Amino acid sequence: MSQHAEIKSNSRPWIDQIQSFNELYREEENKIEVSPGIKLGWVKGVLIPCLLSIWGVMLFLRMPWILAQAGIFHSIIIILIALIIILITTFSLSAISTNGKVKGGGLYFIISRSIGPEFGASIGILLAFANTISAAMNTIGFCMSLRSLLQENNIYILNSVLIYKGLGVVSIMIMSILCCIGMDREAEVQHALLVAIIVGIFNVIVGSYIGPKSIMAKVSGFTGFSMKTFKENWYPDYRIDNNVQQSFFTIFAVFFPSVTGIQAGANISGDLKDPSASIPKGTLLSILITITSYIVLIVVPGAVQLREASGYENEFQNETYLGCAFRNCSKGLYKDENLMQSISWWPITIYFGCFGATISTALTALISVPKLLQRMGQDDIYPLLKYLAKGYGKNKEPYRAHVFAMIVSSILLIIGELNEIASLISTIYLSAYAMLNLCTFHIAYFKPLGWRPTYKFYDKWLSLAAAIVCVLVMIFIDMKMSAIIICAICVLYRIAARKKRVINWGSSKQARHIKTFIKNVYKSNTIQYHVKNYLPNLIVFSGNPESRKKLVSLAHLITKNYGIQMCVNIEKISLTPRQKKIHLDKGIQWLRNSGIKSLYVILDNIKLDLATHIVYSCGHGQFKPNIVMVGYKSDWLNCPYQDLQTYLNIFNVANMNGMSTIMVRVSSTEDLENQNFLIQDCKNLDKKEEIPYKTQSKQNTSNRNQQKVTDCFVKIKSKEYSFDKKKSNHGTVDVWWLYYDGGLSLIISYILKHRNTWKNCKFRIFGVTNKVECLSEEKNKLKKLLSLYRIDFDYLDIILSNPTDITTMTYFNSVLERTSSKENQFYENNLQKERISETLFLRDLIELHSFNSDLIILTTPKNNEEINILFMCWIETISRGLPPCIIINGCTDSVIATNA
Repeated sequence: MSQHAEIKSNSRPWIDQIQSFNELYREEENKIEVSPGIKLGWVKGVLIPCLLSIWGVMLFLRMPWILAQAGIFHSIIIILIALIIILITTFSLSAISTNGKVKGGGLYFIISRSIGPEFGASIGILLAFANTISAAMNTIGFCMSLRSLLQENNIYILNSVLIYKGLGVVSIMIMSILCCIGMDREAEVQHALLVAIIVGIFNVIVGSYIGPKSIMAKVSGFTGFSMKTFKENWYPDYRIDNNVQQSFFTIFAVFFPSVTGIQAGANISGDLKDPSASIPKGTLLSILITITSYIVLIVVPGAVQLREASGYENEFQNETYLGCAFRNCSKGLYKDENLMQSISWWPITIYFGCFGATISTALTALISVPKLLQRMGQDDIYPLLKYLAKGYGKNKEPYRAHVFAMIVSSILLIIGELNEIASLISTIYLSAYAMLNLCTFHIAYFKPLGWRPTYKFYDKWLSLAAAIVCVLVMIFIDMKMSAIIICAICVLYRIAARKKRVINWGSSKQARHIKTFIKNVYKSNTIQYHVKNYLPNLIVFSGNPESRKKLVSLAHLITKNYGIQMCVNIEKISLTPRQKKIHLDKGIQWLRNSGIKSLYVILDNIKLDLATHIVYSCGHGQFKPNIVMVGYKSDWLNCPYQDLQTYLNIFNVANMNGMSTIMVRVSSTEDLENQNFLIQDCKNLDKKEEIPYKTQSKQNTSNRNQQKVTDCFVKIKSKEYSFDKKKSNHGTVDVWWLYYDGGLSLIISYILKHRNTWKNCKFRIFGVTNKVECLSEEKNKLKKLLSLYRIDFDYLDIILSNPTDITTMTYFNSVLERTSSKENQFYENNLQKERISETLFLRDLIELHSFNSDLIILTTPKNNEEINILFMCWIETISRGLPPCIIINGCTDSVIATNA
């Protein structure tokens, strides 16, 4: 379809363009990814999963031990610190989750879409690992509860470690199968487990209120409600347990996993009807309920149960059952794993409560891990996860990820121990919560226009404070483990950052870059230029960057870490927006794949002359371009005059704007193409015979003058150099600093000398004088001048000028004669021709000294008049057949400083 036809097909009458909100809403709704299967409300999808995740293994199995070590006072402080962390984190979670639609992936999705895929992916891997640990830990808790129940009924089958661990592995397999069946079946099981937990909690309260029913209960330390018992349990009494001296932070580490279920609703956000509304409501209510229950289960047992007791009925009369200072007592808060059963009204409900708390949390973990791995695999952050992301059935269940989670959890169960696992989980979750709070602070601080959360009860500074607290608590809990996790995050970040494909999720990191750039742009106009702060800002007339790789690569070598590079593609024809985007994306992708940092712009439906004015006017303050780089126009002798004049206007407009120009002649292939016209000019030359234009062993002037003027056929030196070559070159770079260019040629040579590709080259600098008496002085002054500029060269020399070789002059006249047909006024300007002819001896000197060099940097005269065809004739004569040349026409402004 032609461009005109495409535009015509897209045009509609204005009355038909009045938008329909019904259609617009439907379009926006279709953009939202909707996962198949049953959709859950805030109660079933968030409140219940959060309750079951928070009410985990610690609820009945470890709360008495925590109370014994920390006492009521410190235990409440631990709960309140945990509450502050999770409450502020929930505010942050609610703010981010209400800023648009939350898809599957939970905290990983939220963090990656907020601050970038690198941090999100690294935290996502750790969260998946933490959840598998949580599944293992809670399964261990289930096995412990079942073993206690069987022992109470004189069944000791689980006393065997092999059978005990085997039961745990089988339990994980059964729960994984249940998770694979689907959310509807798993939700039904969760309801029954929730009822068991609630009944167990109320049984503890009721049993404590009723008090001990037997002497056995009393000698086990069960006193019933007693202010004396409450006071004895008020203060901490940290002791050695499992060869570890317990402290406030070790107890905090054991307890904190009990409150890490706040992300349970977010973890299955893809299965929620309305994640943005459900997550805040369900999560906050679950925190209120669970924290209240934890405080109750600290205060109530603390008021009715002693820390230590012997449990021997014969010691009841003389109360020696309390004397545990010099013996190992098996009852009381410290030692009794079945304490909650002892003080409850109906002990069997505690066992069912333990089963409910542990199984439900393990189920939630085993559901969230596959969903998390599936989302990460779909996002293709880590290629290895793509295998696990494959979905099966109409609900796209990630069975591979389920199997993987089951295997890892089983391995951790076999090698793990409850308290050690709890400490590791605490550290990982604290790092994740720190990152979540930092995300909220980051995006709320830079506040892009896309930041419009419907949940308003958050504060960015509170989020930042919570992130700091999480990091500090991590360090206090376990410094070594914190260091390992931070290193793991850094490694995972680097792996994700090395991914070639750029993932654009509109992160706050992008917003920060944009706002920082805008801020600096405005500042740049207030920063006055100083030569010490000179930056080479290049405009490269590259067209499609891939078509002029050498030119673009050279510009990148100059600007990398020093200035700004902008590649410009000027199209004479008009492009549709779609065509323009395709060309733009293709050019940007090539630049990115080539490792070249450059801006890229396309100007269409515009003439080069006008486009040149537009391009030169771009930029702001210190970001304005100051160098123009173009390739040598190899067909200038054969092209129409208007095309050549347009090319020369690039330089003329640059001069008008006080900019330097760099013409790069990187290839000798165009010389081969232009040889034919020389053959026509060599009337007396035998065309079957090749006579070298120059040889490395120079003939003296008299011998050269004896040659026929017509011996002007040139044998081209076929030497090219790739500026983007990866391996270091060991050749020679020659700088012919012939005309004042503000020091630009020195700066460019200095930059090249410090690039890996050119650093092993030998750098030489040459000057020229026409006075033999000045040779020594000029050389000495050049050496001192370079010392002032603090630029080192491996060799320097001042060369005495000599008469122009007759073949050089003949070649120049031949070129000039061919150009006469383009515009007679240039050929007839004998005065300008004479001035140019006087400098043609430079060709002979450069060929004599630099013919075998790898690169030549050459300065040109600063012309007060417009650059015209005569200038091109001079360039053609000087550079033809030589190694790659960087030809600099510098402005008179200094770009190099002598003062530090």
